Amino acid sequence: MFISKKLWIIEDMEDLQPIYNHIFNGDEFHLHFFTSFDEFSRAYASEKSHPDLIIADIMLEDGHFFKLLNESDMTLNTPYLVISSSDDLETIRSAYQAGAIDYLLKPFNQNEIRAKVERHLINIEERIQETSKSLEALNLDLTQFTNKEIKIIESFNMKEEKTLHRNEIVKVIWKNIAIHPNTLDVHIYNLRKKLKPFGYGIKAIGNGLFKFIDIKIKDKPDVAKQQTNIETV
Repeated sequence: MFISKKLWIIEDMEDLQPIYNHIFNGDEFHLHFFTSFDEFSRAYASEKSHPDLIIADIMLEDGHFFKLLNESDMTLNTPYLVISSSDDLETIRSAYQAGAIDYLLKPFNQNEIRAKVERHLINIEERIQETSKSLEALNLDLTQFTNKEIKIIESFNMKEEKTLHRNEIVKVIWKNIAIHPNTLDVHIYNLRKKLKPFGYGIKAIGNGLFKFIDIKIKDKPDVAKQQTNIETV
């Protein structure tokens, strides 16, 4: 189905680890367990190779997963799903608003969680491939850009019109972290300077919207107009 995927599981009930090992048995998965958010956040900050997917219990011994995520200075770039015994509508809504790609209820059905994780991993892999193709088509030297700048470029190129609202960009890049209103503007300003030599730009089009533009196309002569002028001479 896919090459072995790394799953990081944040779960303070250690007696559930054998169950997870049973669910995700086989060579397709490599599991790493964390019993606290603190343990997980330290590993995430130090690891060079991040997991493909994170599975997090909402209520941990050291606190609420989303509260701890908001209070940390860590930007979580890895897709994650959450597991909880609460079926409260507002809790489920807040989980999706915080960026969770799925919400599973305890006690969970083992076949269901396996099937859902497999489907999410396939979708994640397909999105990564699409993003890589769109970046390749731009012909950029990615060594000139920071990780956040690359993600901003990616977020534009995932949209057909290459237009995003500033709130969309903030959510894609910083997810759970509250940022100063000027932070995005500084990143956009720096990104414009770096994109210009490659023939691209980011244009503010009003109402908080930004559009990724190809300056090269804009600068190209209007062939049809030139042809008309030739014919009328």
